[in-house]
Amino acid sequence: MTPASKKGGTSAPAKPRKPRKSGKKRSAVSSAGKPLFLVLVSLALAVTFLVLGLLLLGPQQLLPKRLAALAGELAPHTAGQTAHKHSRPAPAAKSHAGADTANGSVARSADGPPRDLPFEEHLSAREDRSRVIADGPEVRAKVERPSPNAVQSAASSADIEPVTNPREADRGPMMVVVIDDMGDHPVFAKNLTELPFPVTMAILPNRPRTRFVANLAAEHGTEIILHQPMQPGSYPRVNPGPGAVFTDMDAERIRTQLTENLAQLPNAVGINNHMGSAFTEYAAGMATVMQVLRAKGLFFLDSVTSATSAAPEAAHTAGVPLYRRAVFLDNVRNARTILGQLKTAERLALKHGRAIAIGHPYGETLEALRLWARERDPHIKLVTLKELGPES
Repeated sequence: MTPASKKGGTSAPAKPRKPRKSGKKRSAVSSAGKPLFLVLVSLALAVTFLVLGLLLLGPQQLLPKRLAALAGELAPHTAGQTAHKHSRPAPAAKSHAGADTANGSVARSADGPPRDLPFEEHLSAREDRSRVIADGPEVRAKVERPSPNAVQSAASSADIEPVTNPREADRGPMMVVVIDDMGDHPVFAKNLTELPFPVTMAILPNRPRTRFVANLAAEHGTEIILHQPMQPGSYPRVNPGPGAVFTDMDAERIRTQLTENLAQLPNAVGINNHMGSAFTEYAAGMATVMQVLRAKGLFFLDSVTSATSAAPEAAHTAGVPLYRRAVFLDNVRNARTILGQLKTAERLALKHGRAIAIGHPYGETLEALRLWARERDPHIKLVTLKELGPES
């Protein structure tokens, strides 16, 4: 029995328990948790900034050289080409005498462009493009959306003054619109055939829809030419794509490649260069190209991606009809600016009797062509290249 029961038989009320003083323990836990929380937040921020940096600047700027190289090797450059095991070495420096390298022909991949180079890589505005006329024919230009007050004509020193032919004064001013880089865009090709004036399609070889677009053009009586890939001055950083010719190829290899490409477009009436700021300067290579064209009765349209192109002299020597681009339409992908470039081509046609404008399969370009169809100068006749006739 308890003492209380002995005295009076009643039990004294139990003393209330004092609450545990757990404040120190909780504060210890929270103070220990804060550093862990901060570490996790810091790691999350670091990973976020790293990912953003890789997206904006690329692995070459942020990662060590070895890791950046591995990242470049692992990234596929186009769908369906990740299985390529060969890459084409950078061309060796050599004279334009047409000789191959000292140790024989340079090894190159037989199954298309090198695995580690993208097809038509975009260049930033900071890249050196001194070899490229008009900052756009070699690579895709950046999409720009200028404000209405800031939109002006994109005409510049990039626009080429056509050579005036005396006979053209009697025919009146004429103009040709050429759309490059066809071969992947059958819907765009169909839209071009529905315009109320002729458009010449320059079709790339070895593309998924090369033959389909060529057949579509033939069905609608549309003039087509081969858009022949040629080595740009920025190679190997920029890849001209499958079927290209390079300055380290011997004459036989150039002839074979060009002949294979032309076989895909039996209705082609000529060719023009895709990229090619380096190859069109290569006199021996251009002489070989002209030999093939002369044998097949085709002409050459110089897109003028180099101010020192060897095409005019090579064409004159071989007796090949020569054309030259006057205006690039869509270096700036804005419909109003492209419309301004079409007006520039009109002015050149009125001044010289002829003008050739080159564009690309952009939605903005098609929009501008449709607008221009309603407001273009009716005194200028829209013709094909064959109807226009060569400069020389």
